[in-house]
Amino acid sequence: MKSFFLFFIIVPLFLPLFFYKLGQTSLISWDEAWYATVARNIVKSEDYINLTWNGHPYFDHPPAGYWLMALTYKIFGINEFWTRFPSALAGIISIALLYLLGKKLFNPLVGLSSAISLTSATWFIFRSRTGNLDIILTMFFLLSILLGLMASEKKKYLLFLAISLALLLLTKTMVPLAIIPTLIIIFYKKNTFLWKDLMIPILIFSITGLGWFIIQIIQNPGYIQHYFSIGLKEVNLQSTYLANFKLTKDYLYYGIGRWFWPSILSLILSTIFRQKRFFILMVFFISFILPTIFSPKVQIWYLIPLFPILFLSYFGLTYIILEKYFHKLRYYLYAIVLLFSSLIYFSQVKMIWYQFIDIPAFVSDEAILSKEAGKYPQQLLVDGDFAPAALFYSEKDRVDKAPIKQEEFIALLNSKDEFLLITNNWRVENFNLLEKNYQILKKDRDKILILHTIN
Repeated sequence: MKSFFLFFIIVPLFLPLFFYKLGQTSLISWDEAWYATVARNIVKSEDYINLTWNGHPYFDHPPAGYWLMALTYKIFGINEFWTRFPSALAGIISIALLYLLGKKLFNPLVGLSSAISLTSATWFIFRSRTGNLDIILTMFFLLSILLGLMASEKKKYLLFLAISLALLLLTKTMVPLAIIPTLIIIFYKKNTFLWKDLMIPILIFSITGLGWFIIQIIQNPGYIQHYFSIGLKEVNLQSTYLANFKLTKDYLYYGIGRWFWPSILSLILSTIFRQKRFFILMVFFISFILPTIFSPKVQIWYLIPLFPILFLSYFGLTYIILEKYFHKLRYYLYAIVLLFSSLIYFSQVKMIWYQFIDIPAFVSDEAILSKEAGKYPQQLLVDGDFAPAALFYSEKDRVDKAPIKQEEFIALLNSKDEFLLITNNWRVENFNLLEKNYQILKKDRDKILILHTIN
C-alpha cells in the first residue's frame, strides 16, 4: 500500500515530460497531421464508423485512436496541443499500468522501478508527445495483459478484458494480434471458467471489437485485402533475416538507450528460472518482434510496446536473483542496483528534456501558408510531400499534389485553371512565370503561396 501511494505521489513529477510545451510546434507530415485530419473529419461529419481523409475513405488503421483524438477536439477544440493530448495521457496511464503489471508479476518495488525507468526511454517520451497511435497501442497492450492476469484468477475481470481487447484491436492494423500467444500462456491450464462466464465477454468483444471490421467488410469489398496489405507491409519470407535482425536490434537500442543491454540480457537469462511470469514476458517479446525479422521496413516506433517488457525483465530478474541468493541483503543490494540505474536514468532524461521538450516554439512554413490558403475557396495544390499538414491547417476537404516533372509543372502554371499553389520560391522564379497569371498571397521562408488566376 505504501508503494501505491508513493507511486501516485511521484507521478506528478513526470507530467512536464509529457505536457510541457506540448503544443508549441506545428504538426508534421505524414502521420501526425494525417491522423489529426482523420480525427477532425470525424468531428465535422459526426460519422464515427466511416473514416475519411482527403476526400477518400480511410482504412489504414481502425478508429479507436482517432475516436480519442476526436473526443478531445469536441471538448477542448482543434489545435496542436489537443491533437497530442491523447498520446501524452496514454503515456502517463502506461506508466501507471506498468507499475501495476510489475506489482502483479513480481512485487511493488519492481513495478515502481520499471514504471519510473520507462520515462527515460527516449522514443517512448518522444512519441508520447506526438499525435500518433503508438503510445495508445502500448497502453492497451499493457492494460490487456494486466487484465488477462487478473481475469485468469477472478472471472469478474473477463468483461473488462473483453473491452480492453476490443479497444486494442481497434487501435492499429494487425499488430494487436501479437497478444494472442501471451493470453494463451496466461490462461493455460485455467479450467475455472464455465461457458456462461464467457458468453457476455465474448458478446461484448464481438460487438465492440469485431463490429467495426464487419461493417467495413460489408461496405468495402476490398477491405480484407487492404487490411493484410497494411498489416503485412513489406513482409517477405525471402528477406535478408540477418540485416533485418540487426536493424531491429539497432532500433531497440536507440529506443531505450543505455537500458538496452541490461534489459535484453535479463530477458534472455530469465528463462533459466523457468517461471511463468518470465515466460509471459518472453512470449510477448517474441510474438511481437518476430514479424520484424521478415521485413526490411521496420520503424523504430513499431517497437515501443516492447519497452515496458524489457524494463520488467531487467528489474524483475534483478530482484528474483537477489531474493533467491542474497535474501537477507536483497533490499540493500537492490538499492545499489537502483543507484547505478539512476545514472542511466538521469543522463537520458536530461538528453530527452533538451532535445525534445524544452525547445523553442516552431511554426512551420507549411502551417502558415496552408492557414492562409484556407481563407480562399480555390482548389489547393502543394509542391512537396506535405499534403497532411496542408489539409489540417487549410481546413479544406481535399488537397492535391502538384506535378513533380518540370514539363508538367510548367504546363500547370500555364494552364487556364484557377487554383492555389504552395511551392518553393525558386520554382516560380526559374520559370519566369508572367505576374499577370498569378498573385502572391504570402511568403514564408523558402516557400510561397500563390493564387493562379484565369486571364
